[in-house]
Amino acid sequence: MHRFRIILTMLLVWPIFSQAQRINIDSLVQISSQLKNDTSKLVYYRTISRIYAELNPDSAYYYSEKVLQLAQKMNFKLDETSALREMGYSLLNRSNYPRSLKTILSALAIVEKPESEKVVLVGEFPGDDPISHRKALPHLQRLSEIGFTHQIMGILYANSNNFEKSKHHHLLARQYAEQSGNIPLLSIVNQTLNRVYLNLKNIDSAMISIQRAKELIGLSGYYRYYGSVLLNIGRTYAAMGNQPKAIEYYREALKSSTELGYYRGVVACNLLLADYYSVAAKNDSALLSIGNAFSMSQSMNAPDLLLRSYTSFTKYYRSTHNTDSLVKFQAMIININDSLFNAKQSQQFQNIDFDEQQRQLQIAATEKQYKNKLQRNILLGSLGTFFLVALLLWRNIRHRKRSSIILQKQKEELEIALADLKTTQKQLIQSEKMASLGELTAGIAHEIQNPLNFVNNFSEVNIELIDEMNEKFKLGKNEDAVNLAEDIKQNNAKINFHGKRADSIVKGMLQHSRSSSGQKEITDINNLADECLRLSFHGMRAKDKSFNVKTETIFDNSIPPVNISSQDIGRVLLNLFTNSFYSVTQKRQKLGEAFEPEISVKTSLKPLSGGRGAEVTISIRDNGNGIPQKVLDKVFQPFFTTKPTGEGTGLGLSMSYDIITKGHNGELKVETKEGEYAEFIITLPV
Repeated sequence: MHRFRIILTMLLVWPIFSQAQRINIDSLVQISSQLKNDTSKLVYYRTISRIYAELNPDSAYYYSEKVLQLAQKMNFKLDETSALREMGYSLLNRSNYPRSLKTILSALAIVEKPESEKVVLVGEFPGDDPISHRKALPHLQRLSEIGFTHQIMGILYANSNNFEKSKHHHLLARQYAEQSGNIPLLSIVNQTLNRVYLNLKNIDSAMISIQRAKELIGLSGYYRYYGSVLLNIGRTYAAMGNQPKAIEYYREALKSSTELGYYRGVVACNLLLADYYSVAAKNDSALLSIGNAFSMSQSMNAPDLLLRSYTSFTKYYRSTHNTDSLVKFQAMIININDSLFNAKQSQQFQNIDFDEQQRQLQIAATEKQYKNKLQRNILLGSLGTFFLVALLLWRNIRHRKRSSIILQKQKEELEIALADLKTTQKQLIQSEKMASLGELTAGIAHEIQNPLNFVNNFSEVNIELIDEMNEKFKLGKNEDAVNLAEDIKQNNAKINFHGKRADSIVKGMLQHSRSSSGQKEITDINNLADECLRLSFHGMRAKDKSFNVKTETIFDNSIPPVNISSQDIGRVLLNLFTNSFYSVTQKRQKLGEAFEPEISVKTSLKPLSGGRGAEVTISIRDNGNGIPQKVLDKVFQPFFTTKPTGEGTGLGLSMSYDIITKGHNGELKVETKEGEYAEFIITLPV
């Protein structure tokens, strides 16, 4: 009952906190819907998008698009920049980093042009956000907008763990904000710069930056992010080792963020306090804080906050030894990482970032070339005048100077060509590496996605069943509620099953990259082989009820118990049996009922010459498609597979080969004839 009260509190926290903010937004939306003037609409839409920026990224994006349309219609370039910047920030909060980077770069491309300040809204407008800086002159507004855009770019690179690049953009943002006189913006820049300094372990600069942010809030009266400032002061004290002071600021930050409607700050405060409660063994308080953070993260539809909440749940359930809940949230972490922070998104982000670097280098090179050309023209003009005055006296010297200039130019051109060649070579190498990585991960991602889809589907069903169960309890229909609880329990069992499937796939990938550490024990080889054969067979039957195959076991009963890692050898046998079942199934689909699938497993004991002991042989033979001779030498290579994309990761045989040869000093070989059979032979020393 106590745990139920905690969960119920989690579900009720968000509506209570968001009510005041909701009323404010609804009021602004209602006013904007009645406006006829495009300029007034633009101002209100921008304010609404700014409110939604930390509350609901999808809604923020929607109203920013409206601002963009009106700004383009009226040729307000600075408002067009503002809209693109807010759209980029919304995409950032939805963890779509490639699109965010592309959108923010589009904003910078507009605002960096001086002509963007030609048509600008100047003055005081009803409903406007003070951070828009519209009272300032057009040039100062443009400087403010450049600073704001660099600040969002800095946040994006910080979220991508590139803190040096984040620092670069934050320092540019601070410079432009100071030049523009936008005090609220300068406060925000110092606030987010503090987080960058903390990640770079520059604690003194972090404290200076966050104290400056607090002072500027007092000067400007712009308190919207005051809770975040208090939170970051707490983080800085924590980095300095002053935990009591940090906890004091976390609690103040939670109160302030709640009152001001800054819900990202509420989530962060709850998660930091949960860590403190866990260390202090206050488990109920820790769970309540994590639950508050999780509930708000869901309502905000913010993947990065959900990931942090899942991680806190995982730490909590690991410390309380709640295995079922631990597996559930580990599966959620895998799912959100695979869908949002995958190799494809990372590659897209790097490509866009690389293209922008190249563009900046090209601009710099063009400017340098222009300056060199101008200087050269001035020099040549001066020399020409000088030569005309002293043509006869300095003819030979002039000739030598021209030759020297030509030679120097040729030398510079050769050096530039060589540098370009080296840059191109590095780009080609990087592109090849990323292409190879894409090929390796494509199949693995599909394998993991399948069980995670089951986890997601049953989790969604459970949410609906819990809501329905709560309704039944409220109506006094306890028997119906108990039945729903049983359904939830069954669904949780399925979630656990498929979560373990995903876990086994991930573990298989990890096991391939390190040597086996399985503990060895005395094992009956015949029993192990028979058990793995039956387990693999029933696994195939579970996926395909029509699956059937003739199996034959020929076991040598004279084999003594062998000292092996039964878990690792069992994994090898399961891999080989699964491959055999797959092969005969594919052949059956091709030949039809006329083909009868057969698989045999045979064990034998062979004494070694000279009294050096003996060796056990396990052979697994199938009458499937066999292996083509042209790829036979690649079958034990990591990530090589003959299966279609998505049906195999190419890790099984490679991992099996490492277990047998490196972990047990044995031998794994294959004999095959394409179209007729394949036989894998394991040899282990006794």
